[in-house]
Amino acid sequence: MTLTLERLKAIPVEFHTNFNNRAFDKQAELVTEDIEFFQNGVAAKGIEDFLTQLEGLTHLFNDAVFEDEEVYAEGNIAITRFSLTGSLTGDITFPDGTFVAANHKAVHYDCVAFFECNDDGKVTQIRQINDSGITPYTIEAQVK
Repeated sequence: MTLTLERLKAIPVEFHTNFNNRAFDKQAELVTEDIEFFQNGVAAKGIEDFLTQLEGLTHLFNDAVFEDEEVYAEGNIAITRFSLTGSLTGDITFPDGTFVAANHKAVHYDCVAFFECNDDGKVTQIRQINDSGITPYTIEAQVK
């Protein structure tokens, strides 16, 4: 199967739509078994670890929604600029040990993600880069 640029551009949008619908089983259909997902300095390797990381985000921000702003594709890579909005609906402990209980305060950050695909259209690697101002400390400032 030859991966068209149109199909390649659709993959990140489908990915985010599945997340927004909490259709994690459909996420699994889009990726290879040995998917690598790099986000916020954390690497998830393999489909189970990857899905656990995605589901974990919904435990902290169960109303989290991704919105794609721009999507580009070239070769076997799709790039999307998107945002995540939600509110703190789960308890969170930050790297410095600070604990914040669920308080429903709004969170928003912008991201860019690179989706690398094989010729069959399955995602083999995702590298997500958050807004340069977003760190555990800036998230902490939003939810305290």
